[in-house]
Amino acid sequence: MATRNYDAAGVFAAEKNYLSKRSWTAGLRLRAGLALTVTLLLCFTTSSNALADQQKSSGESAQEQNSVSKEVDQLRKEVGELREDLMRLHALLESRAAGSETASVAAPQPSAAVQPAIPSSGIVPQGETRAPGETGVPQYTGRSDDPRVAMATKAHGGDLSGAGNLLRTDRVTVGGYGDFQFRTPSLSERADGGGTSTFQSTRFVLGIGAVLSQKQNIVFNTEIEYELGSHEIDIEQAFIDWRVRPEFNFRGGIIVPALGRFNTYHDSNLNITTLRPLLNQFIVPTAYRDAGIGVRGVFRLPREMKLFYEANVLNGMQAKNADGEATPFSRLLGQASAAEPGLIAFQATRNSKAVAGRVGFSPFLGLEFGVSSYAGKFTNAGDPQKSATIVMFDAAYQHGPFVLNGEYGRSNIVGAGILRQSPAPPVVNPNDPLTIAALSDYVAQTTPGQDGFYVESGYKFFRGLFRNRELFDEGAYVMPVVRFETLRRDRALSNFYLNQGRTTFGFNIAPAPSVIFKLNYILNHTFGPVPNIAGSIGGADFGNNPLPHLDYGKNGFAGSVAYVF
Repeated sequence: MATRNYDAAGVFAAEKNYLSKRSWTAGLRLRAGLALTVTLLLCFTTSSNALADQQKSSGESAQEQNSVSKEVDQLRKEVGELREDLMRLHALLESRAAGSETASVAAPQPSAAVQPAIPSSGIVPQGETRAPGETGVPQYTGRSDDPRVAMATKAHGGDLSGAGNLLRTDRVTVGGYGDFQFRTPSLSERADGGGTSTFQSTRFVLGIGAVLSQKQNIVFNTEIEYELGSHEIDIEQAFIDWRVRPEFNFRGGIIVPALGRFNTYHDSNLNITTLRPLLNQFIVPTAYRDAGIGVRGVFRLPREMKLFYEANVLNGMQAKNADGEATPFSRLLGQASAAEPGLIAFQATRNSKAVAGRVGFSPFLGLEFGVSSYAGKFTNAGDPQKSATIVMFDAAYQHGPFVLNGEYGRSNIVGAGILRQSPAPPVVNPNDPLTIAALSDYVAQTTPGQDGFYVESGYKFFRGLFRNRELFDEGAYVMPVVRFETLRRDRALSNFYLNQGRTTFGFNIAPAPSVIFKLNYILNHTFGPVPNIAGSIGGADFGNNPLPHLDYGKNGFAGSVAYVF
């Protein structure tokens, strides 16, 4: 008798094979064939029972009767397993049929790889596991509930970079994302660039996930980030995650706290524009990561409502950057250099720890509201104490091809020497070096706090026009996008050139769901006249210079190619 070989990996392979079917008729034939197989096995089981009774009545030896009984028990066990497999495959085919009815109006987020069976919500149906190349909706409400998923991708609401989920039967999975940009002189991100028109290999992130314990669902996740070519090489995250229950997960290591929405979903393929929001360049130094431990989970409420929580204890942001300069929390840079990985993961320089957490509520699938906060001291032990508090409010809504995201953030910096009302900026005479030096000192001082917001939206369309063409994949799309944002790097000042507004108009073209071409035109507005100081200013002494870069505050063009694998 042949031994049945139908392990877990085989089940998943079969599921992926059935998910790739495009015809419900083929699914019916498949179910009929499997049902026939079960019927034959049941008949064979019945015949075996009759044979066993006959052998008993004919007086065969006790040893032969025992052997036949074991074979019958084995057959019964295999029939039971096959029944369970049939029920699972039947559920997959049912979800396939339901998804086909809504696929014509469905569209995922900018990074999402769409298959025809994905429903308009972009969420994986219960019990379904997507192929590695598929992605979903970058929203908290899109977190995978499938018990076979050890860690979902960020496009599925998880922590894994790349396009494929980490299954509990996997040993290791590798993925990642990146982008390549072009920017005109007036544009930069934080202190990176500006002043010249340039092509820039902005970032490449390699993500690696591994299952450490399949039974206990303990996984390891890390991201290795190469920024600006290889100018900066960082460990963006590296942590152990123990998924005890949906309501309780434990993490420890270098983690990315859920401080707002974009800090979690900052990947290039999930960002619908080329540049990151100003809010996430200066108030939350995205990607803000820190060393510490945390817990999080999700509670299911009546009527498909969900409540999310996360709480972390961290080393906290730093008073100096990796070069030892006191630039963090300044009027010029905000918190942009307050979380250098080489500092936060090595040795805390203060006796106290910082805390960060978020509570989110989803009234229905596709909509979520959240509030998050960070609080901690950032001065070294023995120095006069200074502390930072950041509060974030975020919201995200997605329905079919339409997406709407927004965040508001406010920081409050208190401590020795920090005035609650900032003095007016010094008047600059371009021909007087002393006045320029005075402005340099002024912008390098610690700000009493910042605030800002952004609202962005996009709509995917024309997916059907790209189907059955050689130049475009099935999930190809075009997407107009717009973002409105405002940032005050010193909210105590009303007429200050480092407080600015920005409007971004964009157009995204995705010939394949994993590759997105972004074209953006950006309108900048400064809340005060920009000092007329000649020459390009930047470099290592960025935090002590009066201007971030030449042509700051002017309109500009940015474009990029983002990808995920």
